[in-house]
Amino acid sequence: MAQPDAPEVFANGPSNVTFGDNIPGYLSSVSSDSKVGVVVVQEWWGMNISITKTADIIAAEGFRALVPDLYRGKVAKNGEEAGHILSGLDWPKAVADIRAAAQYLLSIGCTKVGVTGFCMGGALTIASATSVDELSAAVPFYGVPDLSFWPASNIKVPILAHFGRDDTMKGFSDPEAAEKLESTLKAAGKDIQIHMWDGAGHAFMNRDRPSAYRPEIAAQALKETTDFFKKHLA
Repeated sequence: MAQPDAPEVFANGPSNVTFGDNIPGYLSSVSSDSKVGVVVVQEWWGMNISITKTADIIAAEGFRALVPDLYRGKVAKNGEEAGHILSGLDWPKAVADIRAAAQYLLSIGCTKVGVTGFCMGGALTIASATSVDELSAAVPFYGVPDLSFWPASNIKVPILAHFGRDDTMKGFSDPEAAEKLESTLKAAGKDIQIHMWDGAGHAFMNRDRPSAYRPEIAAQALKETTDFFKKHLA
């Protein structure tokens, strides 16, 4: 029997900073003297405790990590509510929030900024790579946006994308969607690496979703991600 999600999935994460047009967010206090920034983009649940813990884990690898609260304090309590909030998301505005987060990290002393995100946040990571000039690298996890709206030809940063071979979210993060992303970006001459993780489905990075979490794969993917950022944000 699958274990239920931990309470952290459904609980609001702490907001401790505002930036841009009064956008709330969570700025990790770990590695607060780092000159390398990473914007961490939420899943469809909202800015919950789970994503702020993820930001702390990324920050511990030597980065200033900032989570912009794209839902402005809303956190879904179940999948139906998350889907409802996501359906009303203004994607260009969310990308503008990510731009503001990158600008804020640069304003507090970071010399370069990358972006990473999960599920919805993974798709927004790719969308941001097409239009946010302040970014220098992108690492999306299991999410692909509409590439007709966010054209691959606009991407100017290197991308490392993580997907699970057992992901069943057709057209969004399943292996076929990942392969289409790779072929589209390579055809456009972009720097794209895809890691398709065997034995992993959707949300394999989320330690607060025990039925989906794959700890060994998550640890390897985190190392690849931070190594990629250290290479391209140095």
